Amino acid sequence: MNQADRAVTLTIVLSWLLFAVYYATVGTLSSPWFLGFSLVYMWIPGLVALVLARREGLRLQIWSRPNRWWLLALLLPVLFTLASIVASLPLDSYVGLAQVREAIAARTGAEGAGLPGWALWTALIVQGLLAGATINLLFALGEELMWRGYLWERTRELGFWPASLYIGVVWGAWHAPLVYFLGYNYPEHRFLGVFFMVVFTVLLTPWMLYLREKGGAVVVPALFHGSLNAVGGLPLLVFAGSADPLARTNDLLVGLTGLGGFVVLALSNLYLRRLVPPEAQESAG
Repeated sequence: MNQADRAVTLTIVLSWLLFAVYYATVGTLSSPWFLGFSLVYMWIPGLVALVLARREGLRLQIWSRPNRWWLLALLLPVLFTLASIVASLPLDSYVGLAQVREAIAARTGAEGAGLPGWALWTALIVQGLLAGATINLLFALGEELMWRGYLWERTRELGFWPASLYIGVVWGAWHAPLVYFLGYNYPEHRFLGVFFMVVFTVLLTPWMLYLREKGGAVVVPALFHGSLNAVGGLPLLVFAGSADPLARTNDLLVGLTGLGGFVVLALSNLYLRRLVPPEAQESAG
């Protein structure tokens, strides 16, 4: 067993043991305890990465001076999310921000609900970007220290695309108990959702590795990850079948984690292959 496989095994064993405790004692996504659980769960990979890197004398480049790749890491998830809405239009009934307006009306009155569509969209996106660069970054950094930090350094010699596939599969598999037992992202199709989650993470990983290399540090894909977690749920607000994100019927279809999003991400990876051809064996250049 090589160093990468050992790190993956240790990470999954520790993470799934924690999940087993949470599931046995709490067992739902809606619990107020889930936020604390998710923080610890997301930092288990990071802690494993930090311990192993120190033991093995491996330097993980966690931080870099802010550069244009930081900005791209924040904005690219917004682009992917909006494109996934367009790609999902043939798959479900688009209702716009009607649900958001109803929520605003219930809290602030009809005047607030009368805001123009562009203002609501802007507010949702800006709110997501702020969360992605702050609290979500803290959560995401734990994962990224392993996936785009330690594992990338240990699989770099495989080449960019084979390493992306390996890391993407591992990253998706790590989510398996969340998806199957709690319905995370795929509440109506939990078994298939496990495989869909792996496809999703495989499609995301090349862009995140590319940003890691171009931005020069793990914090860059962590910004991408944090922004994605903040804005990735927007498609659930604008399709009729997504009124209740925990009990929707189209979780395999709309948004970034559905077929619409997979089309967007697959096409974006075809473009990325022009930037990082298969013969680029050690980095994204």
